[in-house]
Amino acid sequence: FRVRAGVGVEIASAVEVINDLGFDTLTFLGVTVLVVPAFRVVKASPILGFFCAGVVLNQFGLIRNLTDVKLLSEWGILFLLFEMGLELSLSRLKALAKFAFGIGLPQVLLSTLAFAAFELPPNGAIGTRILQFLFNSRPDLVNIRSVDEAIVIGAALSLSSSAFVLQLLAEKGELATRFGSATLGILLLQDIAVVPLLVILPVLESQNVVEQSVWPMLLAESLKALGGLGILSLGGKYLIRRIFEFVAESRSSEAFVALCLLTVSGTSLLTQWLGFSDTLGAFLAGALLAETNFRTQIEADIRPFRGLLLGLFFVTTGTSIDMQLLIREWPNVLSLLAGLIAIKTLITTALATRVGLTFQESVRIGLLLSQGGEFGFVVFSLANRLGVLPLELNKLLIIVVVLSMALTPLLNDLGRKAAGIIDERSETKEVKPAEEANYGATEPIVILGFGEMGQVLAKFLAAPLSFGLERDTEGWPYVAFDLNPAVVKVDIKRIFGINS
Repeated sequence: FRVRAGVGVEIASAVEVINDLGFDTLTFLGVTVLVVPAFRVVKASPILGFFCAGVVLNQFGLIRNLTDVKLLSEWGILFLLFEMGLELSLSRLKALAKFAFGIGLPQVLLSTLAFAAFELPPNGAIGTRILQFLFNSRPDLVNIRSVDEAIVIGAALSLSSSAFVLQLLAEKGELATRFGSATLGILLLQDIAVVPLLVILPVLESQNVVEQSVWPMLLAESLKALGGLGILSLGGKYLIRRIFEFVAESRSSEAFVALCLLTVSGTSLLTQWLGFSDTLGAFLAGALLAETNFRTQIEADIRPFRGLLLGLFFVTTGTSIDMQLLIREWPNVLSLLAGLIAIKTLITTALATRVGLTFQESVRIGLLLSQGGEFGFVVFSLANRLGVLPLELNKLLIIVVVLSMALTPLLNDLGRKAAGIIDERSETKEVKPAEEANYGATEPIVILGFGEMGQVLAKFLAAPLSFGLERDTEGWPYVAFDLNPAVVKVDIKRIFGINS
């Protein structure tokens, strides 16, 4: 009788969990239906809407099973990092290398050092003393326990929001300008900079960060796992490509989508087994597929999953915003927000002028990239899950990053106005080469289908004399797509001499 009663209780609990998840799923879908169109109408990012929805849902207690919902939302982060990995093709990195390594790399390093210095020394930070002097703040508000924590916080705050910034540039038609290319190069480097953070955080969890530094252990663990990651990368590069070719030949969209999901989850589990985070595995999976012919199709297939689950992640992040903490500590929040924007603007502007950009462009880039980013949430979420940072400090940092992201459109407009004022004062009314496209001759022509007619068109476009060009030029650029993997493989080898 006791056994039956126990089984009955377990079944009732399971049914209750399922019902709660069903209610939470309906709530989230309803929020998505309302938020996305509404924020598109007012020309604001839906990400901001998801944050606001999370705050409202939490305040009214409309999410019944927040723990399980947060676990589900972490799939959105895996897909985000997977897609970021897909964007890191070598050709793209080479094209933007001047801006990525000339501005992006020193910007991440200098911003990390600046924000880390604000948190040092441990248990007596400079930032704490400043806030105490200005607002009589609590001495433990922004205190950290070790240098390692300060570096993690500094690195997370040095990252900007790709989602907000790229959406603004696309809406304004500025992605093809030198200003847009420079911004894209910086964001690309920041995506790469996330990888060391994903490696460091799990090691921080296993180390007593209060008593000793994490760096000796980090070096040992990194060397130990480097061989494993190398084998995973080399094996995955050839094995995953062959598997994708085999599945693509079946022409089954269901099997192809299932393979994408299996790749993300499988590499995430493998990197966890090696001692790293699951997010690093998702990023690595995307990077392995970035150079394949299936990159565009994969991006199109995972976008609905990524969009919904990432929206769920931002909703759950909104639920973690402590409104009482915001109301109680609003002077400190505004001070930290102003400091974040000012420091990143100054550093990025100073660096941009050193790689050939005009002062107007540099100011615009500095203001546009001065906010925190969604990768900051990834780092803070992982740090919170691992217990690396104090809980209240984690909440305070999330509030600051959310507010900075909400100010992105305003910062973009401010940068435009500042550039206009500089133009007027310098009295340079002529058209500047800075606004010219930076992608070479022109945008490529898209050829859909690479059968006989598609190949004839490609040969016509590739002939310089067809367009009155010089003989030593390369003709008109084109990009060809075909649903048959065999056709793609044969033609790449025939035209370019590359075995794909």
